[in-house]
Parts: sequence; structure tokens; C-alpha cells
Amino acid sequence: MKANPKYYCIILAGGAGRRLWPASTKEMPKQFLDFFGTGKSLLQQTVSRFLRFMELDHIFISTFEEYVPFVREQVPDLPVENILPEPVQLNTAPAAIWCTWHAVLADPAACVVVTPADQLVQNEQRFQQQILEGLNYVDTHDEFLAMGVKPTVPNPAYGYIQMGQEMDTKRFFSVQSFSEKPEMDYAKMFLASGEFLWNTGIFLWRGSTMGTRLSQAAGRQDLPVETVARQMVTIAEEMAYVRACFTDNVPHQLDLFILETCKNVAVQVCDFGWADIGCWPELHDVMQQDVDGNALSGKARVLFSGSQNCTVRLPEGMKAVVAGLDGYLVTLEGNALLICPNDRPDAVRRLITEAQVNL
Repeated sequence: MKANPKYYCIILAGGAGRRLWPASTKEMPKQFLDFFGTGKSLLQQTVSRFLRFMELDHIFISTFEEYVPFVREQVPDLPVENILPEPVQLNTAPAAIWCTWHAVLADPAACVVVTPADQLVQNEQRFQQQILEGLNYVDTHDEFLAMGVKPTVPNPAYGYIQMGQEMDTKRFFSVQSFSEKPEMDYAKMFLASGEFLWNTGIFLWRGSTMGTRLSQAAGRQDLPVETVARQMVTIAEEMAYVRACFTDNVPHQLDLFILETCKNVAVQVCDFGWADIGCWPELHDVMQQDVDGNALSGKARVLFSGSQNCTVRLPEGMKAVVAGLDGYLVTLEGNALLICPNDRPDAVRRLITEAQVNL
């Protein structure tokens, strides 16, 4: 299909991926790794997903400057000016806004979809359809748009968006409330109510909508977004302007920035088979499993004996026997070995944080 010339994609690929340690490290984070044996990293899968309906030169990748060589190696045809190297890891809101300026410089009427680089989408045709519906929505509405999916379990690791009034169609609603990583009891109530969606972390907006929001924050309401963007000549000037919009009380996380500080926000109900690849328990849920629920990441040869619901990731060429374990994670990367129960995301997260601090 012919790509709409004013649609742009922003891929956020600057995180350190610490929750998937030791496979993912600050030196080689998860977005550049292949967890599913497809021959493509999570970043490459994300780029391929958008190339179905968008030109490559309409894709921007924001990443930490130390990761630029990985981006250039994995997406070699991407124009170098479409890789925005963060001098420090900016967090997702400033990074997304920085990329928005560059989309607006290319086209003042630009509409953008912002996505993390580390998600799984199982139905790419439905994804394409619903992303295009969302881009059309923000093109015709002065609103930010979040993409949500119906929760299937009470997972406290996700954010929950409460749907409000129905908007144009049954897929678009106002946002009544947002809860970031609630306690398990609240997650159970949200699931039972049928009023809440999981926040996918995918957001869409028109460049001028974001420009108005930031011009107000920076006290420059009289200047249109393209004028502000064209005043920025160097990376240092762009960084200074973006940072000026983020005072101490403004969230630097994109989810919170949009869903907690912006008033004109809608949510789109999506069903394209979404999953976050944020931590080991979530990875297990979306991996191919044997009849006993065991999942193998990588190309090691593993014999499971009397084990069930385990996740194993070992170096290529390694042989291992995993016997008598239920719900465990076994992973080795370099000289770092992790063996632990894998059925509670919060407990696994705490353990990995402790390991990275103390080892």
C-alpha cells in the first residue's frame, strides 16, 4: 500500500533493559537481542513491522549515543540523520519529543506514532490497520492517543487506563483515569470491572498538538511548533529546549507525561496480540513452549526432565539438563548465572536489581 507522506514513526531504543539481566546489560540491552530465534533483534522486528506501511526515511530511532553503532549495524539502510543519539539517557518523554521536532522539520503536518523497541506483536495485519486508524484519528483531532488492550490477567507490572466516554467509534474513548503498576488487589478489581485497558506504551499525536502542549509549558504560546523547531540549529539547542519543558514536577516517563499531565487524551481499544517484553516472567508467557510449559530462548541444547513452566536461555552450543524444577528461570550470559523462581514479576525484578548492585 502507498504510505501516507505525513505519517512518521518514532522508535524508542535507548533503555538499558536491566530487568532482563544477565541476557540484557547496559553494554548490550534487550532491544538489540534476538530472544525468539527469528534471526532478528527486537529492534529489527519493530522496524520491519512499520515498514509494512511506512517509508524507511519516515522512521526515527532515538537511542543512547553509545548504542548508535548497534542501530547502524542492525538497520543499515536507515538514513543517519534519522538516528538521534541521546548524549545522556533522556527517558522516554524527552526522547519522543526530540524526535517529534525532527518529524515536524520534515513536514509541519506530521503525525507520529511512538513505540518502544521491545514489544511483541502477534497479528501484524491488525496492527497495521489499527495504527493507521489511530494516525487518522490524531490527524483530525487535537488530542493525544494512547493504545490500550484488554487485560487477560491481573498483572501489577502494567499500567491500567480506565475508559471514559465513547468518542467517534466503539474503539475510541476518553481517558477517565490512569494507574501505573497498581497493587495486585487493585489489578484484580480493574480486570473484573471491564472498564480498564492495559497501557501498551504506544502513543500517537499530531506534531502541532505536542507543539502546543510544550509551547505552553515553555511559555512560548505565540510560536507555532514548526517555527520553534526551525530555531533549533544544534543538538545542544534542541536538548536545552526539551529539558526546559521538564521541570521537577513534570514526569520524564512518556506514559506519565501523556496520561497524567495532558488533558486532551483519548484511548484506542486494540487487539493486535500485544505483549511487553519487559522482564523474564513476561517473556516466558509469550515464548513457544513444550507440552510441559517449558520455554527455550537461544540455540543451546537443553533436556528437560521432570521440569515444567521453566524458562531457559543459555549460550549457543551449550548442553544442559534441567531436572525437577517447576516455574524456574535458568539463564547464563558470560560469567553471570541466574537461577530463580520465575512466577512473580515483582520478586524477580527485586532479585535482579539486588544482583546488579551487589555483584
